[in-house]
Amino acid sequence: MILVRKIHKWTSVIVGVQFLIWLGSGMYFNFMDHTKASGHTYRSHHTVSLAWEKFSLREPQIVLQQEATSTSLALIQLAGDPYYLLNHQRGLYANFVNKYSLIDAVSGDLVDMGSDFAQRLAVLSYTGPGSVISTTFISGHVEDFPKQKNPVWQVNFDDDLDTSVYIESGSGRVVGHIDDDKRLADFLLMLHFMDYTNEGSFNNVQMIVFAFLTLFLCITGLIWTIDLAVRGQYSLKIFARKKTVKLFDRNQKSLGKVTISTHENLLDALVGHDIILPSTCGGGGTCGRCRIMINQKVNYTSADKLHFNEHELEQGYRLACQHFSDDVEQMTLMDITDAKKYKLQLIRSTYLSPFIKELRFKAQAKVPIRYRAGAFMRFFIPAAKGGSIPQDLPTAYQPSWQDVPDTQYQHGDCSRSYSLAGIDEATNELVFVIKMQHASEASMRPGIASNYLCNLSAGDTIEAIGPFEEFYAKDSSDKPLVLVGAGSGMAPLKALIEEQLFLLSSDESKTPRPLHFLYGARNENDVIYVDYFYNLAKKHAHFHYYPVLSQPDEDWLGATGYAQHVLALNWDNITEQGRPEFYLCGPSGLMNDTIKLLNDKGVAEEDIAFDEFTSSAA
Repeated sequence: MILVRKIHKWTSVIVGVQFLIWLGSGMYFNFMDHTKASGHTYRSHHTVSLAWEKFSLREPQIVLQQEATSTSLALIQLAGDPYYLLNHQRGLYANFVNKYSLIDAVSGDLVDMGSDFAQRLAVLSYTGPGSVISTTFISGHVEDFPKQKNPVWQVNFDDDLDTSVYIESGSGRVVGHIDDDKRLADFLLMLHFMDYTNEGSFNNVQMIVFAFLTLFLCITGLIWTIDLAVRGQYSLKIFARKKTVKLFDRNQKSLGKVTISTHENLLDALVGHDIILPSTCGGGGTCGRCRIMINQKVNYTSADKLHFNEHELEQGYRLACQHFSDDVEQMTLMDITDAKKYKLQLIRSTYLSPFIKELRFKAQAKVPIRYRAGAFMRFFIPAAKGGSIPQDLPTAYQPSWQDVPDTQYQHGDCSRSYSLAGIDEATNELVFVIKMQHASEASMRPGIASNYLCNLSAGDTIEAIGPFEEFYAKDSSDKPLVLVGAGSGMAPLKALIEEQLFLLSSDESKTPRPLHFLYGARNENDVIYVDYFYNLAKKHAHFHYYPVLSQPDEDWLGATGYAQHVLALNWDNITEQGRPEFYLCGPSGLMNDTIKLLNDKGVAEEDIAFDEFTSSAA
């Protein structure tokens, strides 16, 4: 044990020195003048706007025919003259390997980016007092810009900051300015990212070695901690005990007493007593829904501070998922749902696409579960072994999984929330649409909950609580409905559509509300329930279905791009029957883009509802 302590101490010295370097360089980055540190002290950002009409430009088609190997053509201006920039090999970013040709847009002649031309461009981008003292062509590694993979001209000026301007030789692009201020910033950045070999990346050998040293520090610290615990220096939560806690509702009416374990957080411990607090994040502390009031002396967590103001924290407001019963004598529950805990038995599991399955469960309960369309349930996933490749993958879908590393892993217990895609009225089955989140690298685990649920066999059971009704259509409204989704975000939207078409259509006193459903997918293989929704659209004149593919095959005749973009293109047609309500569920990119579009269009906040997609992302 003495040897472990010595190793731990000396490792902590090495790690500590690097942490001090991080602290010092981090403070510099916080207080530095960003203009100077970026090398922009003498850089001009003024762009000359050309009067293109005064030039007799060559037709782009003729230029492209002359340069048959080019993949793209762009009209640019350099030093006040027009040029065509042709790309023969396109890199993902400008600093990646690109092969350009520069064509005079008037004469059609190929332009050679020599030192004189590079000097002209450098001088135009420079506002300092110096003059050019040297020009150097660099075809290999560019020390000042290690990520630059294309040849450049280095144009040096004799000013007080030793400014150098780098011009890309193929395109005339100003790669950047370097001066003494930026060299200092780059040096500290090198220290910060331990990039001592100037690779322009923090994914280097030094960082990897440091990561292993930190891991070793953690392991020796854990061994030391266990040793202290065995010797009775302090108690650990693994030695849990029972604790009796008094419960009150928000009106301070007594709800009796419960005995809970000090090892479980308060949110999960109350579930064992059939007391369900609202929670969409499954106990991660992000949704802020499981609000309670306890002794204000109990330290608050960062999640508590995020969701409560200082006055509320002083009163004792806390999140149940963030605290245990150790210091709790009594607890006020601010919200209690009508949700119940159920044991669900899997009836059928069906592939809808290579990565999405439809799961049908039946609750082992005397009374059928009823819920409003858009509700979700929280599943309790037990600790288990798992595999990254599904056990029952159909032959037709195997090519979509061929690049996924085949690994085995173990995971602990957790909980995740998934939206209901409907209830089969004939069989009283609960329908879920779940996407299996796969790992992109062998070192990563796939989504624990989604893969566990999708690998269940018919007859298997699992516990879940709910349903929680937080995302639903307004009963009192007669406005048109616009639903936008993608991937497994289909689930709550499908339920909302069926509610409007089937359940509410039986009420003859109500006029059917126009429905517009825009659903995005990558290709036809990823579009789910497509025939089902096409048939609904044929049967119900007020229901309109817009499947949108971002990577369609050549024979695809429908909309292409992204669902939010198709919404923007069809805005006038969709809104011609009145101002709609919008219901969104999908990946964050779709949600953010759509909400921005709606805000730009002046849609009122109360007419926008969205189901958080992150709760079902694992």
